[in-house]
Amino acid sequence: MSKNTKGRICILACVFWPIYPGFGGRHAYVMAENLAKAGYDVHIITTFPIDLNRKKNFFRQKLLSREYVSGMKIYRVPSFLPTGGGLRQKFAFYISFMLTSVICLPFVRGSNFILGLHPPAPFLIFPSVVFSRLLRAKYILRVTDLWPDVVFDFDLAKSSFIRKTVIMVSKTAYRLADHIMAFTPQIEERIKAYGVSGKKISMIEMAVDTDIFRPEPELLPEPQGSRLPNPKDKFVVLYSGAFALTYDFDLVLEAAKKLEDQNILFVLLGDGDAKSEILRKIKSLRLDNVFLPTPVSRPEEVAKFINYSDVCIIPLKPQMITSTLTRPSKVFEFWACGKPVVCCTKGELKDLIEQSGAGIVLEPGDLEAFTQAIKSLSSDPGRTSKMGEKAREFVLQRFSYERLKWKLDQMFDKLSSNTK
Repeated sequence: MSKNTKGRICILACVFWPIYPGFGGRHAYVMAENLAKAGYDVHIITTFPIDLNRKKNFFRQKLLSREYVSGMKIYRVPSFLPTGGGLRQKFAFYISFMLTSVICLPFVRGSNFILGLHPPAPFLIFPSVVFSRLLRAKYILRVTDLWPDVVFDFDLAKSSFIRKTVIMVSKTAYRLADHIMAFTPQIEERIKAYGVSGKKISMIEMAVDTDIFRPEPELLPEPQGSRLPNPKDKFVVLYSGAFALTYDFDLVLEAAKKLEDQNILFVLLGDGDAKSEILRKIKSLRLDNVFLPTPVSRPEEVAKFINYSDVCIIPLKPQMITSTLTRPSKVFEFWACGKPVVCCTKGELKDLIEQSGAGIVLEPGDLEAFTQAIKSLSSDPGRTSKMGEKAREFVLQRFSYERLKWKLDQMFDKLSSNTK
């Protein structure tokens, strides 16, 4: 590992690498890798990998393991690893990591910053306070999923008492941070509304590796390419990412039913809480034009599926507050590969698509409009191609790794000078 030149950063991220579809982790890896490339000494505290077969996760763990990846030092601690979908398992995962992460305290001495990336802010209160206070380091919180809004979106806080408690804990999590990295301008404004001073918030947008995610020839993804039709024979519509409850897969599958007489194939690549319901609905609608590949985790494999497609979709559900505040990282991967998006959304992502000209924005839940948008693009390859060119150009100008490294450098330089 190269000698530390800009300071040591200790990252808390319960999901890091390898990434398992449906459980996130891409944000954390991108952030850590860019900090390492920018010259920081990066140490990551994370959990053991989730078994791709979702079996025997709990029995393949040690008290602590250490490894090096791309110039970063990774410490893995035991936790209750989820072996299936469901919020209870995820919460147990978060809480166990919150407790076991402190095992690494002796190994990250000399850290200048503690960077909390994952799990969500309330679950980072305990380890962040312990690490930052004992190591005398500044605590920086990265906010991509805004609490308490996400809890209210999923109707997880039904009583007045629980709602008030969630709000109180969330506000405490934000106020304990020495600095906050907001994912989008709307998240920044929302955090300010919870009483956090704008002086301790930086807006750091997501970035994408434009070398890995770039336009490539339409080759069949392996190893399941033999089960897919030649991309020249079908107009391919792709969803890639977590099968999360924020996405309207009913809308997608009902559109597939309406378009089953067209030369259109829907590919749903990923895993997560909604998978069982997706499979049930495919069976009940008797859909032959929907394909669920085996989930993949490596970015290079995801890029192959994106390049296999003609257009990508982001079908956010209606009336979800948090979906109006954020930008799913998948949109930058789609655009970096030169693919336009059809997106059901309002707010932040709608504004971004309209700025770029790299897609079509629809009202969430509008089945007829969604179906017509897919049909229209399938019959107009020139328009689809032009949108794809705009997509790639937009990402290169605004969301490249180089721009992310520059913004991170600015923020950490400012925080370092404030400590002197």
